[in-house]
Amino acid sequence: MRRFASYIWKKKTIVKPQLKTGAEIIYQKLIDYKVKNVFLYSGGSIMPLVDQFYNKKINYYVNSHEQNCGHAATGYAKSSNEIGVVITTSGPGITNMITPMLDAKNDGVPLLVLSGQVGTKFMGTGAFQEAPAVDITRNTTKFSYCVNNVENLNPMIDYAFRLLNSGRPGVVHLDLPKDVLLDLCNYPSHNEDIPYIRKAVEKLDKLWEKKINDYKTNKVSIAINSAKKPIFFLGKGCNHASKEILELVNKTNIPFTTTIHAKGIIDENHYNSLEWCGMHGSPSANFALQEADCIIGIGARFDDRTTGLVEKYAPIAKKEKKIIHVDIDMGMFNKTIRSNYHIHMDSKNFINTILSKVNKNIPSLEWRDRLDELKLDYKFKFRIPENNKINTPMVISKINDLTLHKEEDVIFTTGVGNHQMMTYQFIHGNYPGKIHSSGSLGVMGAGLPYAIGAQIANPDKLVVDIDGDSSFLMTMSDMKTIVENDLPVKIAIMNDSRQMMVNIWERLFFEERYTATINKRNPHFKEVAEGFGIKGFRCYDAKNLEETTREFLEYPGPALCEFIVEPEICLPLVGPGKALDEMIMFDEYHNEKKDINNMIDKKSIPS
Repeated sequence: MRRFASYIWKKKTIVKPQLKTGAEIIYQKLIDYKVKNVFLYSGGSIMPLVDQFYNKKINYYVNSHEQNCGHAATGYAKSSNEIGVVITTSGPGITNMITPMLDAKNDGVPLLVLSGQVGTKFMGTGAFQEAPAVDITRNTTKFSYCVNNVENLNPMIDYAFRLLNSGRPGVVHLDLPKDVLLDLCNYPSHNEDIPYIRKAVEKLDKLWEKKINDYKTNKVSIAINSAKKPIFFLGKGCNHASKEILELVNKTNIPFTTTIHAKGIIDENHYNSLEWCGMHGSPSANFALQEADCIIGIGARFDDRTTGLVEKYAPIAKKEKKIIHVDIDMGMFNKTIRSNYHIHMDSKNFINTILSKVNKNIPSLEWRDRLDELKLDYKFKFRIPENNKINTPMVISKINDLTLHKEEDVIFTTGVGNHQMMTYQFIHGNYPGKIHSSGSLGVMGAGLPYAIGAQIANPDKLVVDIDGDSSFLMTMSDMKTIVENDLPVKIAIMNDSRQMMVNIWERLFFEERYTATINKRNPHFKEVAEGFGIKGFRCYDAKNLEETTREFLEYPGPALCEFIVEPEICLPLVGPGKALDEMIMFDEYHNEKKDINNMIDKKSIPS
């Protein structure tokens, strides 16, 4: 995972020093680290740095809000092998960045945030647009620091780039007082070896130069080889090792399931695929995790959305003491699920180490038969509404049909809610990084700026934001950014005039008291898009679904299609307080008309 930046800390090329301002030094450092694109929003304190981008080498994109800058940079980083860079001003500039910073931190995305600050003499006085930026961002970053001396800028930026992808990627924030941006110093200086920064870098080097623990990997291989009903549980931390994962799966013949972030790490048509697991995941994956005698978690956090009720999670694997957790971040071990073996390693290194130690065709024939039965019996389903109406899974399934032939040339982003989960259900995962969503933090509104960042990072690919009306309302002002930069992003809005996922929870857990989830006066999204200069489409009839969707997706420039959809519950559903194998199933809910009240725990409220 530490392949994003071209580190230059130890280069000894002698260059004659020149007097440069702090802003000039930062700009030069961004060039040195091969930063091609930044997302920024200007303001008084950050103007000296913003001015450096005038007619120079780095592209910059001005989003409609600082939060959108952060999400666009996150989408850029998620969909590429590059670091996302955000530049924002002091005060509200940095406070508006808190949500995308925490989103990126939680999902392990490398994001560098450079914020302006009032001058050092005014800090602590309550000056105009002052905020205690470091105090506010400390818990949303890997590292947050106010650079209060221009002499410290060069080594501090080197340290920031080292830290961004050291171990689990994350967020680094540097706060930049205005006078530091304007102050002059020699660059490069041969007296920039700040001892505490040098020690910090050396500590990072030692941390990731640890030798592989053969004793632990030998024990893990013995545990895997002796299993009868093993399963791989794959997370985002192994997306960069898809080739190695495929080799391991093919050799061992062990089935696999994924988190949403690892969907497509191996084509879901693979014989051993159980698709993704969790709250709205594949029933075959959820049942398999509960019945497995050995769970090999690689690059996954075992978060609550993938485990269900912790006390009831994986009872057989717990009894056999064969829950294995491989992660590059030691802080992830035993957070939710207590593992019997935890290996502190990068997933690719782990797989390369263990590949020669595991047997061929490990699972028992009975386990293979059971999984075949599960996959046959449980597939994602959706209803066809009456009177030629359409619903969200119908639309997403059609989008999947019309884009599947594009192989690796399409990227999807989503907002958060029902449409998000249905996207993961009905968009086929056939390569890693096909879909990008806000995972742990669950940020509504992230879909559109994610798509902007993904399109900038992948200018030759089709980028489609599958969004809900409520999510889209939060950030739709960023259509301005799409038009200004002529980005051919496609926006598919599932308009059911509801915050549908929470609306369903009101139905199930609050006796249909719909209090705060109905959008009583949505705008006409097609006309709003056209007001921004984006081609608008609208579809509400099943007869026109394929034709309209095809025309929308094939339009050469930016386009928005408003799909007027019938409200629909997303099933299966692992309710709060329930185990993975205690799902509300599609047929039970729609066809068998079972009493759902007996299948949910109303004392456990969804989160």
